Amino acid sequence: MCGRFETKPSLQSIIIALKKHKIEVNIDKELYKSSNIAPTDKILSLTYKEKNYNISLTNWGIKFSTDSPLIFNSRIETIKEKRYWANLFDKNRSLVPMSAFYEWKKEGAKKIPYRIYLPDQEFFFVPALFHIDKNKNIFTSLITTTPNDFIKPIHHRMPVILKLQEGLEYLTNDADSNVNKCKPYFGLMQMEPADI
Repeated sequence: MCGRFETKPSLQSIIIALKKHKIEVNIDKELYKSSNIAPTDKILSLTYKEKNYNISLTNWGIKFSTDSPLIFNSRIETIKEKRYWANLFDKNRSLVPMSAFYEWKKEGAKKIPYRIYLPDQEFFFVPALFHIDKNKNIFTSLITTTPNDFIKPIHHRMPVILKLQEGLEYLTNDADSNVNKCKPYFGLMQMEPADI
């Protein structure tokens, strides 16, 4: 995880939710996919730099060179252990809004896609890291952790999930506080077969 997700709420819905927290954002108006979002697609990303919040489109997946692998998910364990990733986590943090993510569950000889969501939330945030290349292109990698009991029968990883207030804190907190936020989600989750 996470290899596919959706961001179904409109950008306007996200902006309204942020305004309730007295957050004004600068917005990139480009179009983006809202369902079956896959690595290398453009994704929405919320950042906080120099006391300004910005929503822009970034590339899902960090690739440092033509020979390097595409890193679309970053393990929190690696971030804790490796200086380069810890530095990105400290300096280049972002939030990716989602309304659901997808996992494939083995059922007999088949793998069935399931849509996994929070029934009490229109959307949630997944914390992420970003990298800016020499051409000023921005690349984003989602942060994953060990699975909770709900996800464990399906997959050995899950995205870190933050509700709105926790996400805003993630953008402004120090790195040590944020490491403690990157743990399995223990709130209510549901899943349903997906048509993707």
